[in-house]
Amino acid sequence: MGVMMHGDQGRDRMGRTAVHYAVADGDVAGLRMLLAGGADPDAVDEAGWTPLHFAAQAQAPLAAEALLAAGASVDVADRHGNTALSKAVFNSRGEGATIRVLLEAGADPDRGNVHGVSPRGLADKIANYDVAVHMSHGEETAR
Repeated sequence: MGVMMHGDQGRDRMGRTAVHYAVADGDVAGLRMLLAGGADPDAVDEAGWTPLHFAAQAQAPLAAEALLAAGASVDVADRHGNTALSKAVFNSRGEGATIRVLLEAGADPDRGNVHGVSPRGLADKIANYDVAVHMSHGEETAR
């Protein structure tokens, strides 16, 4: 097996762990195995990115769900103040599954980054895709 890193050991020069790379590689099975083995779902790299930021950027809802189920914090901010939800909104291209996973886990759509831009505000500014439609989570009426 190629799993060599556990916990905080085995970080590369960018501060990334095997959990970061499992998410980046789209290896949800490997990710689940690492997390089951006690790997840290909230490991932060040099840029302040957690594996959840990687899942959000990649639009990987299954990876996001696995991280959250393992206790990942939903609103960790990177060095620019961006949470995973900000990354999910910015990279959604109209896809809403990852956004919904994060909102269901309690991500704050109104938390501003260092520039004062919140995920909801960002969604409203993205004109080429209708991302804002995914930000109404919890406001729909039940059928």
